[in-house]
Amino acid sequence: MKISSLCLLDTLTKKCYGKFGCYSVEHPWNSFSRPVNMFPQSPEFIDPKYCLYTRRNPTTCDPLLLDDPQTLFRSNYVPSGLVYFIAHGFVENGHRPWIMNMTKELLKRSNANVISIDWSGGSDPPYTQAVANIRLVGVMTAHLINMISEQGVGLQTEKIHIIGHSLGAHLASYVGTTLRRTFNQRLGRITGLDPAEPHFAKTDALVRLDPTDAIFVDNIHTDANFFVMGGLGMRDPAGHIDFYPNGGQDQPGCNPGLMKYVTEKGSLIKGVTKMISCNHVRSYQYFIETINSPEKFLAVECKSWEHYLNGSCFKCDYNSAYKNGTLCAPFGFHSASVFTNK
Repeated sequence: MKISSLCLLDTLTKKCYGKFGCYSVEHPWNSFSRPVNMFPQSPEFIDPKYCLYTRRNPTTCDPLLLDDPQTLFRSNYVPSGLVYFIAHGFVENGHRPWIMNMTKELLKRSNANVISIDWSGGSDPPYTQAVANIRLVGVMTAHLINMISEQGVGLQTEKIHIIGHSLGAHLASYVGTTLRRTFNQRLGRITGLDPAEPHFAKTDALVRLDPTDAIFVDNIHTDANFFVMGGLGMRDPAGHIDFYPNGGQDQPGCNPGLMKYVTEKGSLIKGVTKMISCNHVRSYQYFIETINSPEKFLAVECKSWEHYLNGSCFKCDYNSAYKNGTLCAPFGFHSASVFTNK
């Protein structure tokens, strides 16, 4: 009777998916910040898809299957090229226009490999379920990376850069954690584009994106208003360097009124969606703009937006990344240069 009770309790608090591991809904996954928690849906249900784009196939997907290394050799993978992963957020997919625009700019910059993570099979409502699903997708993506690294194509995980928007930012954190814990490898860089706030703010570092998830973690916060006031992004820092353009909220052009959005989009539902998401999507719009812009978008370290507005943060010390002083850093794609001298 006692053994049966323990087995039942274990079933209620943990679910396992073979080589992709077990998933608990107990602490730290259950907390004041996320009192409602769910298990990830199965790998077969979510069925994440990985599309490789290179200069040889900039708009046509070369599918990569994590259990079939031959898909890598049949693809246009560039052995000497940099590797970027792009992860979308809630109710999106891996071929959204912004992902294709980012892919275009990354390939314009270098002869790289750009891999989109399409987890649209698990990104639909309810939001709590999508939050749970990215835990599994992150682990599966780490397995894909490990598979590629075992094929002798020169992949170094320390040079991989994952760019994730909203829930995709936290998905990237699970990739980094799994690479470190399961495969004893370090992820090079994670860029969080307005990391999602609901179910992540004030949680344990294991639950959300944090600086331990990669060698370098940078974030762009564009919708950091409180969730009850319509903000979708995290307010708290979550990386080695965090950027808050325009104070991290109320981005220019994002408050013209509902009727303008409705008129622009041609429907009430699309208009409301655009109004709610405008600040949130500015993060990837800004990042894309920085990839190949001849002008660097300079950001200055400051205690708060108010301190910046009153003129307290205009002195730059370019060598102060690990010293006392005011750091100035390029915003967006080139932000790692301050820390890596690249």
